[in-house]
Amino acid sequence: METQKNLTVILDQALDRRITFQEAQSLLKVEGKNFQRLLEVARTVTDREIGRALRVYYPSKMFPSISVTGGFCELGCAHCNRHYLQHMIPVLTPDELYQICLNLYNEGAVGCLISGGSNSKGYVPLEPYVNVVKRIKEDTDLILNVHTGLLSLNLARELSEAGIDVASIDVVGDNGTITGIYGLNKKVEDYEKALDNHLRAGIKHIVPHICVGLNYGKIGGELRALKMVERINPEILVFITLIPTSGTLMEKVTPPKPETVVKIIAIARLLLRKASISLGCMRPGGLRRRKLDSLALNMVDRIAVPVPRALKEAEEHGLKIEKYNSCCALPNEFDSRIKDKISEKD
Repeated sequence: METQKNLTVILDQALDRRITFQEAQSLLKVEGKNFQRLLEVARTVTDREIGRALRVYYPSKMFPSISVTGGFCELGCAHCNRHYLQHMIPVLTPDELYQICLNLYNEGAVGCLISGGSNSKGYVPLEPYVNVVKRIKEDTDLILNVHTGLLSLNLARELSEAGIDVASIDVVGDNGTITGIYGLNKKVEDYEKALDNHLRAGIKHIVPHICVGLNYGKIGGELRALKMVERINPEILVFITLIPTSGTLMEKVTPPKPETVVKIIAIARLLLRKASISLGCMRPGGLRRRKLDSLALNMVDRIAVPVPRALKEAEEHGLKIEKYNSCCALPNEFDSRIKDKISEKD
């Protein structure tokens, strides 16, 4: 009873001030009335700091994903096993990347995600592509979102100087998850250093991604990842959720409950009060997705591919819906360019 009373006090105070990391850890225990109160407080803070708009994103040929390693990844992670690379446009040489991006530009695309499989050091091997990225930025107005990883300061600077617009970086806050799921000989401190390298390199927009339940559906280092992210004061933070994927070691794993996922996202809202928070496209389908999307409306201001019911609920709650055929990790400064491109296509 005393614990629940303390949680109530934390939530009441969270209306007017940022919570501490210790309070964030305590809020993971909320249940029942306090869980509902957490949602209410998160909604109030979102309305006050962000506004009553919901940005909705849909996959589109105007913003495709490209893999610079084709279907190859050195890691073969327990949750992915190269599965998601198969849905990207495969590229194996800088010339191929340039030609594909030039074709996208000529066809009226907004931009693209440049991604790929990771190497054994924990980052996408982008070294051969730095010069061609610079050429793409010089010859087109494509918005380039680059999936990076544990970049060295030197490579981060090269990408920054090449002109990438966004760096999307996965952040993991648990050593066991890093070694057991990714198979990397790395630690949490390496992710902290990578975030610092992105920041020191002057990359325009750094967008951390946190996967809830990455360690076989269990909650472990998500809050520590949040603490790491907090240090760089991100403009946008993306949450994704473990999807049990066929052909992986986790294909029969039960993903975290929607209530657990939204607890973590709500805590993020109370920690990072002015950040734009997105529910990314990587999350389970079915009833879990419907419940997660509905609950997340209380604290996210971005959502990728929402279920129709959640979109209807958002409208019923009086949220202004803004739809984009692009990526949920793109900062607002690109809105006019995206809308102009869509107008040209129409």
